[in-house]
Amino acid sequence: MTDLPQPPVFEDDDAYERSLSDPAFWAPYARAALKAAGFPDDGEVITHFPTTHVAALVGDHHLVKLHYEDWFGEDCFQTEREAYQMLAGRGLPIPELLAEGALYPDTGGWRWPFLVMTAMHGRSMRDLGDTLSRDELERAADFVGATLHALHATPIRDGEYISFEEYADLIRTRMARCHRDHELWGSLPQRFLPQVRDYVWAARDLLEPNERRTSLLHGDLHAGNVFLNGAGGSHEPAGIVDFNDAYEGDPHYDLVAIHAKAFGADKELLTRVLDAYGWGELGRKWPQRMMALTLVHDHDMVEPFARRIPNEVTTLEDLASLLWELDAPGLP
Repeated sequence: MTDLPQPPVFEDDDAYERSLSDPAFWAPYARAALKAAGFPDDGEVITHFPTTHVAALVGDHHLVKLHYEDWFGEDCFQTEREAYQMLAGRGLPIPELLAEGALYPDTGGWRWPFLVMTAMHGRSMRDLGDTLSRDELERAADFVGATLHALHATPIRDGEYISFEEYADLIRTRMARCHRDHELWGSLPQRFLPQVRDYVWAARDLLEPNERRTSLLHGDLHAGNVFLNGAGGSHEPAGIVDFNDAYEGDPHYDLVAIHAKAFGADKELLTRVLDAYGWGELGRKWPQRMMALTLVHDHDMVEPFARRIPNEVTTLEDLASLLWELDAPGLP
């Protein structure tokens, strides 16, 4: 491609992150990916932000994802590629993978792998924020529950990047180091930090990966990955996106981001998700299991609700009840 722009160069990760909200910067690269894949490159370029890797909507029909080297770019590219291949033809409300490639495959530097997908129209729940009515949120919760059930029912073909072994390694690593990460992240109030290691250890039987009960996981189904279409007061669910963090593992894991980062730790909305899913019996140790998964999750799941934790809640057992026990009072 003679009109391929020079590879993007960033002073540091902060400079890269700032660029993600600049569609003018990424437009030449997104258009180059479309040309390389044989698709028209006309139309306005809009970048989704915040995100980990470049997600550029080009015109009305195509979404281009470009993967940045320093943020596990190759792993994310391959994982998402495998996930979309596994989900193809299942009738789920997700983008369709149209093409894959790399902008600079033979330069000796970072090859900037890309995926070309069909566009997901509408806006994310994160973008819509407080403008969503209660009815819209309830419809979204029903949609997420039903969609998650279909996702978890997908037959799994173990690949190099999506496999039970990858999930088992993740959970065991997180069990060993999550107490240190919560100290670094700074979201979990200080009074809980000395309790994290023992709480996770006590719940180890609930966390230990079990190959007999695995599903294909989204991995990070937060509000930025749930899209709605329509106008104010009448938004309808459109689909889910972003399979960078897909795994084969415990289906409970997906509920953490849904509850904490999609629906604001609202127990009524979580109940709707579970009912639409057809989850069934939660199990006697449900609050302990879900609190432990919240603590060991690969991303900070406490930050979205941390400021709402009452000062009088001083133990992780009480926080588990507040956050996950459906029949108990919830966060204010």
